[in-house]
Amino acid sequence: MGRKLISQVDLGTGQELEGIVVYVAPKRTNGFVEGWLAVAHLTGQLVAQNRKELGEEGLAILFLLFSKLDFENLLLLNQAEIGRELGMHRQSVQKAIKTLMGLGVLLEGPKVGQNRSYRLSPNIGWKGSAKNHVKALDEQRKKRMKAANITGVVKNTEPDKDPK
Repeated sequence: MGRKLISQVDLGTGQELEGIVVYVAPKRTNGFVEGWLAVAHLTGQLVAQNRKELGEEGLAILFLLFSKLDFENLLLLNQAEIGRELGMHRQSVQKAIKTLMGLGVLLEGPKVGQNRSYRLSPNIGWKGSAKNHVKALDEQRKKRMKAANITGVVKNTEPDKDPK
């Protein structure tokens, strides 16, 4: 096979262009173009069992919060802005967020300037590194233990036995 010469032509003018245009697609780290969120099976059960308490507005806010989730599950929320985006009153947004906090879906996060922030419970879903997810789960477990006045955990030192 002989040598091939390649060129580009401006179809509007017919002029031969120097060089060639090359498109290099950005490297993807996963299959999602717009971002991702790993959600636990528990989330579906929680939503289904509490659908009346959450209501249509609470569900809409939960899914909107999923779309606004930042890495390490941080959520900076402006309730008035969420209300405008969903066509809801700010009080309805506030009530839904309070309900989500009561269900353990949202946790209070650090204060950022004058704004309140929240975190999606790492037991519900996670956006971030697997290593930091394990750390966040461990922190939540320790907080629950402290709140319940549990001072220690007895670990099973024997290997699991096959029930055959």
